[in-house]
Amino acid sequence: MNHDPGHATLPGTTNEVDQGEEHDGAASPINILVRQHPEAEIPQSFFSFTSEQESLGHPIRRAETGQPLNRFLEDIGVDHETVSRFLDSDSRLASKLSYPSLLRRSLGELRSRVEEHFSAVFVLQQAVLDSEVLTGFNRHDRAHLRSVSKRMLRLLRASERKSATDPQTQKEATIAGYLHDSGNLISRKYHGPYGVYLLSRLFTDVASDEDTYSSFLRVLEAVLFHEVEIGLRLPSLRDLHPATLSLIIADKTDVSSQRVSTKSNVPEAVRDAHTLVNLLTVDSGIGCQEKDFVWELHFSPRADAGDVARFPQLLKDSERVWVPQDWQRLYREHNVEYLFVFHATFVQLYLSRLVYTIRAVFALYPRVQGFRLVIDDTERGISLSRAFSREDYEEKIALIGKNLFKQNWEETYLFRSLIRTGSGD
Repeated sequence: MNHDPGHATLPGTTNEVDQGEEHDGAASPINILVRQHPEAEIPQSFFSFTSEQESLGHPIRRAETGQPLNRFLEDIGVDHETVSRFLDSDSRLASKLSYPSLLRRSLGELRSRVEEHFSAVFVLQQAVLDSEVLTGFNRHDRAHLRSVSKRMLRLLRASERKSATDPQTQKEATIAGYLHDSGNLISRKYHGPYGVYLLSRLFTDVASDEDTYSSFLRVLEAVLFHEVEIGLRLPSLRDLHPATLSLIIADKTDVSSQRVSTKSNVPEAVRDAHTLVNLLTVDSGIGCQEKDFVWELHFSPRADAGDVARFPQLLKDSERVWVPQDWQRLYREHNVEYLFVFHATFVQLYLSRLVYTIRAVFALYPRVQGFRLVIDDTERGISLSRAFSREDYEEKIALIGKNLFKQNWEETYLFRSLIRTGSGD
């Protein structure tokens, strides 16, 4: 396998640990996951970070700057009380949770316990992400995590794969669904591996017995490979656990105005494509129709009552979303409906996530032969649809990529991903 510069695969390194040995820190679980998925590529900077963490006694720090996370959070305006619920004065974790005791609970009890114990994490990771851009970052808070977790369970229960419907899998999926974005506290880039590191610190007793540790590794697998930049480097998703596949699908299809951060309530936010695409999406639904899996988005420039209250700065007096001037010009001068411009913007923005979702769907549902992306504008009575089959989806994605990214296409990691499966050209 060809590896990108600055990345490393780890079987055979001095960090590798057999499953029967003591498991403390992130290196051992990561090594085992890479041994299970030898095509995985983890940035070397991650291992440098975790090695230094070990030597320092694991104060939680920001990866790029090394600044203690508690100081960083206070610098961006998070109140001390919220920070102290998660970190002590040395930026070490204020409390941890026993993993086996969590697994012994019923699914409903487990969900409630996770929401309660990690409530500060959900608040803090959104604060960190919002601090990265002046117009706010798509919501990665409790609402998003709750939505993703519920979707994961529906996806698992609809799969014919036996392990997908196992009660243990549903518990593991719920834990991963709520904590998959926690790595953003350390770094947005490669937040999957950093999430693995953080979960290895958040939970105790993970190696109390072989079954418990195997369960914990499945949670970590989902957290690691939910990140597109990590998962798309795998030539196939067939070996991923159903919980991982359900997280990929549920997370990448969670697109709607509910994802727009309250910090985005500034006129400049409509210039951000992520904000605009979500703001113009009323809702997003997924599901199987016979042998086709359908992802359907409902587009509308008209805000609903909730959005009117939350985003007055993004709406006209007519309670319609302001759109960029180039969209308006195309509509007024060339009669190009907003839906078509939205569709082009969405596909360019979500192309990598789209192909990752398609791969996960085909891996989780062996009976499914096709994937359809549908974008409806019920107000105008217009609907756009793209269809992909198991046999042609990579070829179609490659064609879309070449048309969208032109001469830069071969520089994208999506192109390199398709090359690995023989469909880049």
